[in-house]
Amino acid sequence: MIKKLRRRIIIINMALIGTVILGIFTAVNINSYTNSVKSLEQGINQLLERDKRFEKINENGEKEFKERDGDDSDDQPDDEPPFDDETPRFEKSGPGNNNPIEISSYIIVTLDSNGEITEKQETNVTMDETDLQECLNQAKNQNGEISDYSLMYVRREMMGQTKIAFASTGYIYTNLQSSLIISSVLFVGSLAVIFLISLFLSGLAVKPVQKAWDQQKQFVADASHELKTPLTVILANNNIMMSHKDSKVSDEQQWLESTQEEANHMKKLIDEMLFLAKSDAGETNLQMSDVDFSEIVEGCALNFEPVAFEKEVVIDTQIDPGIVINGNATQLNQLAHILVDNAVKYADNGTKVTIVLNKKNDRTHFSVNNFGSVISKEDMEHIFDRFYRAEKSRTTKGYGLGLSIAQRIVQSMKGKLTVESSEANGTTFSADI
Repeated sequence: MIKKLRRRIIIINMALIGTVILGIFTAVNINSYTNSVKSLEQGINQLLERDKRFEKINENGEKEFKERDGDDSDDQPDDEPPFDDETPRFEKSGPGNNNPIEISSYIIVTLDSNGEITEKQETNVTMDETDLQECLNQAKNQNGEISDYSLMYVRREMMGQTKIAFASTGYIYTNLQSSLIISSVLFVGSLAVIFLISLFLSGLAVKPVQKAWDQQKQFVADASHELKTPLTVILANNNIMMSHKDSKVSDEQQWLESTQEEANHMKKLIDEMLFLAKSDAGETNLQMSDVDFSEIVEGCALNFEPVAFEKEVVIDTQIDPGIVINGNATQLNQLAHILVDNAVKYADNGTKVTIVLNKKNDRTHFSVNNFGSVISKEDMEHIFDRFYRAEKSRTTKGYGLGLSIAQRIVQSMKGKLTVESSEANGTTFSADI
């Protein structure tokens, strides 16, 4: 299940981020293509502007095209600005603020009012008359593209004549192809990086799920084990009593008492597991009220006096009177019972158990200290885990749910339960509520 979850996280993550990156690369390539088209169109416009600039009037009053050679500033028409080396040949223009493409291969055709070719200028390119005429027939708009010949044209009306400039679109598609190749390589590389990152992040994401899953499996296994023991005893007692068909009830008192004891243990275990299950699901729905916690702790300490006396353990109480907490009386009594019971149970004979209850700032501090076996660092990490008991305490009767329940009670009151253990200071469980 965890592997499937991790795989699903990776797939969803890669699909989402991959779609975003693909969208970005698509937008970049479309923008690059659009800018290339605009740049080529501006370059063709520059050709026509330059062609118009060098038109001259000959002796017969006809226009002719004169190539610029060296310094011919005197030949410039009076209404044209000077064209010198300091004047930029290509200005930044257009919506994308693109530089026009400097076109070295082009055809400029001049048409008269009847649509007849009066002049044709071919630079670094030749085209037969049939193809040229077909291109002229398609070049009806102000500008456009002739896909059959991979040409772009710009059409301008100039002084009663029509000039049409043609240039190859090969640059555009070469640029687009290069952009697509680079984008594809970057996209594949990005997917590889995303996969590695997703693999790492999915591991972190499923770690709490993995831990919860492992805890659930361990909980089921431990609960099954703990329930199996009393059930085995109960079934064994019943088999014994059933084999004594002629016996009186008084004769079977031993087995009946044993069955009752194990049934009570089982009920307690089920109640504790049910409490934890409801707490996990947030279904406790307990009635809260102002509770005199000092009175509860004092009563709990008195209840354990006989047990402590049998072990020659002294219970020392340092309880401030009148400490009132807004909570559930049953849970607070259970919390005190668990911590005091735990301290007395694991205290060495002839030692002291200290119970402290006081106010620290705006929090209530409740702690129970005893001197017994020091809790190791390894055990400290799992001390509040369900069904967990340190190896030294395996012989002590219990299910290992008490401290888990105590922690859950404290957490439900927005508090914190901690533990400290050392040879010098003993073991102290502290609840700050």
